[in-house]
Amino acid sequence: MEQRTKNILLVVGLLCILFIAYQYSFAKTFAISKQVSKLEYEKEKYLAAPVQLAALTKKELQLDEILAKNNVEGNSLQRNLLKTLNELSSTSKIKVIAFEEPHVYTDEITKEVTTTYDFVLQGDYKSLIGVLYALEQQYSFGNLARVHFEKKKNYRTRATYLQCGVLLQRLNN
Repeated sequence: MEQRTKNILLVVGLLCILFIAYQYSFAKTFAISKQVSKLEYEKEKYLAAPVQLAALTKKELQLDEILAKNNVEGNSLQRNLLKTLNELSSTSKIKVIAFEEPHVYTDEITKEVTTTYDFVLQGDYKSLIGVLYALEQQYSFGNLARVHFEKKKNYRTRATYLQCGVLLQRLNN
């Protein structure tokens, strides 16, 4: 045999030995190492769970304080709005004449949901402005999209009164 043939056989034999060694020992070592790192990550996640639970509890308390500050309670915004209007009508000289079903619009592109509440209030101008101011500033129901004042007359009693049509709009993501 020539030296060149011996070198080629040596290189081919070395490659075969490396391939066999990889198949029987190196591959298993790499798989076990990967599994160990995955288990260590899960262990760290498990040990961090109490810290995350405490942080979430603290965040829940902060959010409850914000909701209490903005006078929003419960799940149904429509019910809360009607309850607030009734409370404001009992403290001022207004009446809730109509409260329509909310209109919900979903934008197809941005996936934003816009809810519009339509209601009619009756009373004197100063009381109506006070209620509208309270709805917009003290409560977080949304923005006043439209306010329409209309002077009406009851021909039987010959009395005039002021009605205010309100559109309150709320954007949800």
